[in-house]
Amino acid sequence: MLREAFEYLTTPCPPLARRYGYLAEAVALGARHRRQRRAWAPHVDACRRFVQEAAERSPPGGRALVAGSGLLIEVPLPLLAERFGEVVLVDMVHTHSARLQARRHANVRLLTLDVTGALGPLDTALSDGSQLPPPSPPDLPGERFAFALSCNLLSQLPLLPLDAIDRKAPDTPEAERERFARSLAHSHRSWLASVAEQATLFTDTESLWMEDGVIQEREDSLWGFDLPHPDRIWDWDIAPAPEEDHRRSLRHRVGAWLNLAIPTGT
Repeated sequence: MLREAFEYLTTPCPPLARRYGYLAEAVALGARHRRQRRAWAPHVDACRRFVQEAAERSPPGGRALVAGSGLLIEVPLPLLAERFGEVVLVDMVHTHSARLQARRHANVRLLTLDVTGALGPLDTALSDGSQLPPPSPPDLPGERFAFALSCNLLSQLPLLPLDAIDRKAPDTPEAERERFARSLAHSHRSWLASVAEQATLFTDTESLWMEDGVIQEREDSLWGFDLPHPDRIWDWDIAPAPEEDHRRSLRHRVGAWLNLAIPTGT
């Protein structure tokens, strides 16, 4: 607890990101990884192998973008830094451990950014009671990226904004909440393909609640947003019992796409 408190108090973070829980989420994720390092190891290995495979399909040199770089648990940063001329790590919060890793590579830089472009307008809308805003992903400076990676981000984009909607506008109709969530996912996929020649993505697609090795409950993680069949699939034991539930374990099914910039069917 002392480590988490220190991280929360000392990690640089924009005020809006702090108020909406992004810093607390980053600190909690790091703590969970330390507790569940062994259970997470197959997932982390699968992520890093997949990112290596995807990056090797992109010509060396040029620029690479990692959206949702987070704590860099799943990202083989040395490999990307060696392959590309510049690597830009984009997230709402860059923890001390991520900053330390980035400083080891002269061609890696950090960019603190809301990739949806929706958080500021949402904060205004929730303050004045106006409609939920559409996403407006940011333009990124510099030449187009050769390679862009969305790192376990697609399913997570709506979570903290929806928490804020539940707190500040609890009468928002469920259909409107779901449309807002899907719009963030749809916009993120389109944005990723627009900023890079190769748009690589991995994300959890289902949440599976397990007991004694049997699926008791399953939930869609993508808010009804459709994607083509993934190029790779694996499971992530994110919260073995009793991490979140005394009896049940939480497993995420992860899908990974080598290049979503290529039109479906080609």
